[in-house]
Amino acid sequence: MRLKKSILIGLVPFIIFIGLSFMLWTRLGVDPKIIPQATTDQMLPAFHLPSLVDGQLQTTANLPKKPFILNVWGSWCPTCAAEQPYLIKLAKQGVVLVGVNYKDQPSDALAYLAKHGNPYLLNLQDLQGDFGIDLGVTGAPESFVVDQENRIRMHVLGAVDDTVWREQLKPCLDRLNAHGAGQCA
Repeated sequence: MRLKKSILIGLVPFIIFIGLSFMLWTRLGVDPKIIPQATTDQMLPAFHLPSLVDGQLQTTANLPKKPFILNVWGSWCPTCAAEQPYLIKLAKQGVVLVGVNYKDQPSDALAYLAKHGNPYLLNLQDLQGDFGIDLGVTGAPESFVVDQENRIRMHVLGAVDDTVWREQLKPCLDRLNAHGAGQCA
């Protein structure tokens, strides 16, 4: 009886090691900032959200008719403040950005934009976070590349910086602008 128990106790660490090795092996070479999920290659969820700037109700009909980046942000998010100068740089280069102000008070969000600048063509107010849940948002900032048919082509976690832009977002937008549609990731 004691022999069986000691064998079982000896096998537990081995089984844990095999399980962890398998998990690490299956994730090897996968960029952790690109999230393949149910919303990738799906249509952008329908919404009826107010514009942050003027409170006018917005729907998918108000979105750009060409590929754009949908950026989820909040005034409460320090990483969003760090990414804001880069987003402004992209907007000045003609990149179309649509903002989703996530779980934020409108007065705080407007003060944030006044302080840090507003790179967004349109800024939606997701006060309760329901649209963010429909998108699969886990926090902020997160960015989605959306094609001209309002289909989500890529989802990137974290701040947009030069590396994320050059290696992920720009190639996807370039492909969509050149071919009209297609896979990005």
